[in-house]
Amino acid sequence: MKIILAPAFVVMLIVPAMAEETVFISTGSLTLKEALAEARERSPEILAARKFWEALASRPVGAAAPENPRLDIERMYASGGRNIITGAEEKNFMLSQEIPFPAKLHLRKRVALKAAAMAEQGYLAKIRDVLARVRSIYAMLYLSHKNLELFNENIELLRRFAKVAESKYAAGRASQSDVLKAHVELSKMLNMLVVVNQDKEAAGFMLNALLGRAPESALGVPVDLDSKKLDYSLDELERQALQSRPQLLEAALGVERAAGALSLARSEFFPDFMLQYRQRRDSMRGSSQDAMIGFTIPLWFWKPAAMAAEAKSELQMFQAQLQATRLMTLSEVRASFVRARTSQRLIELYRNGVLAQAEGALKVVEASYQADKASFLDLVDGQRAFLNFKLEYYQYIAEYEQRLAELERAVGKELL
Repeated sequence: MKIILAPAFVVMLIVPAMAEETVFISTGSLTLKEALAEARERSPEILAARKFWEALASRPVGAAAPENPRLDIERMYASGGRNIITGAEEKNFMLSQEIPFPAKLHLRKRVALKAAAMAEQGYLAKIRDVLARVRSIYAMLYLSHKNLELFNENIELLRRFAKVAESKYAAGRASQSDVLKAHVELSKMLNMLVVVNQDKEAAGFMLNALLGRAPESALGVPVDLDSKKLDYSLDELERQALQSRPQLLEAALGVERAAGALSLARSEFFPDFMLQYRQRRDSMRGSSQDAMIGFTIPLWFWKPAAMAAEAKSELQMFQAQLQATRLMTLSEVRASFVRARTSQRLIELYRNGVLAQAEGALKVVEASYQADKASFLDLVDGQRAFLNFKLEYYQYIAEYEQRLAELERAVGKELL
């Protein structure tokens, strides 16, 4: 009998050693509030969006200004051998200024202002997107830590079961298969521990990237998520989303910008002006002055017509995008709200009854097995059920945080 059991016990001794070497140990703690604050301050994605907005915010000033004036200095009629600068008989200078049709400068500034406002909403949307991803990945990291705790607890539980099975086998009250099953279950649990640890490390890498840290930076252990109750109604959330979601406001500003661009394109049918002043100094006629006003003739009308047609199509595109964004916003709010409420109800259901019932059932079947009133398979089934219920409980907590992150991104503001 010893020859048969020895290989199983040897395997059990090797696998735990391998599993313990791969476990990633974290020190300290990290709250969700701290992670969100750090992401808001240090995220490279948020920084890039803010700098893009700041760059566009400086454009309206330049868009409203005309082109620089032009100064021409002229020297004429210098006889052969004389210096062209000092020996010219006629010395002139001319100052000219191009002035666009008055409405064009106003429209250019208007288009630039709308583009800057769109960039601002894009920046706010990026903040919400990054914070939503931080909340979601933090929930994944929290779930991984909880799964590790559960697997470690169940490993100790299975070790206790294995000792009970060995004691009963030694006393002739159980079969050898009970001992083998106990160690097989323990081996499977140790392998799962390695997989869960890998998931935890992967979530840590992703969270570090969002926080602007190097991937290998140490993260603290996530604290328990309190899963505050979502007290908003669906109508309230939809109304807030239509009023405050940055993507929706950005799309509306895009329509206004495209309308301004269409007006600007149509203004190309109007002429631009040229003002010119010239002063002459002639050795024979003395000093004289000239003034001129000119204007362009929009003769090639098909060019502004093509620009207007392009701007009109762009306006229609932005109008369609606004409608699509509005419909998508409402659908995202509804879907995220339903999922969040479902996860919330499941959390309460597990917390208020399922977990206690599963733990009580496990204690009963363990006592029955020790009293030879239940089989080892019943004991393993009870242990698996209890583990699965606790895993599902923490899974629903993580899912609730992820659905809440999606809902906050859809609404465009922090809800809890």
